[in-house]
Amino acid sequence: MKLSYLGLRRWLWIRSKFRVTQLVYALGGIGDELMLTAVARAARQAGKPITVLTHRPEIWHGNRDVAGLETNSDWWFYAQRRRWSKARVIHVACKAGIHRHLAQQMADHLGLTLAEGWRPVFHHQAPARVPTRLAVQNSCRGATWAATTKEWPQDRWTELVRRLAPDFELVQIGTESDPPLAPALDLRGKTTLKEAAAILASAACFVGLESGLMHLAAATQTRSVIIYGGRTRPHETGYPWNANLCRDPGCAGCGLNSGCSNDLKCLEIPVAEVETVVRLQAGTGLRSSGLTVGGGGIPTDP
Repeated sequence: MKLSYLGLRRWLWIRSKFRVTQLVYALGGIGDELMLTAVARAARQAGKPITVLTHRPEIWHGNRDVAGLETNSDWWFYAQRRRWSKARVIHVACKAGIHRHLAQQMADHLGLTLAEGWRPVFHHQAPARVPTRLAVQNSCRGATWAATTKEWPQDRWTELVRRLAPDFELVQIGTESDPPLAPALDLRGKTTLKEAAAILASAACFVGLESGLMHLAAATQTRSVIIYGGRTRPHETGYPWNANLCRDPGCAGCGLNSGCSNDLKCLEIPVAEVETVVRLQAGTGLRSSGLTVGGGGIPTDP
């Protein structure tokens, strides 16, 4: 067998992994891998812990649900193509448009059922909640899979922040690609995932879009107000303790990242509605309601 130096290194490396019989990976962004942590917990609880192939080992730091953690995905796939490894590599694929949560679709590949009330797992600091603090993310432009069909208009974000600023301490997290939201404390692109989790854990509420930070907020047990575009529906990606704001034109749930032919009617959500729900989620009104607002109505405290 004639091998290059790099090929020999990879062959020796894969020979050291003989105990690995199965690898599980999620192809996607931070949110996909955070949902995979819930699948890993279900696998451990079923007595069948999995070994995860990850691009983001920081998500798994301190995680005791997995049997093992592997990186170097390129090397694994290189070995697979050459049949050097007998390890089975499982892509837990999921897609929008199915009336089933994406995380449960992932679990289906392994014959698992997620427990009621499941949430992503992320080991983080648990600071005291600050009752007047709001963590805000106003765009997903810097995401692995950016989607214009998720983007609530920036002029509405500006107006929302203006209305909330007198009563709340606003902390903006996300990426440097997101437009700044004055007068919020600007931490765009300045936090690690662990630091972002600590900010979310300290906030009374997270206000944002369907995104990786939405899943991270769920892991920190932070109530959220999520503004949904039409790409996916709350039952596909959301959490029942959040207030999920959406509209339901006939094309909603299209799965498109861009190219809407319906003028983004799915994002016609007024600022006043979002403000009302944020104040309820962060205050003493609406708590852990599982609210989904889809028709323009303002929710009332039951």
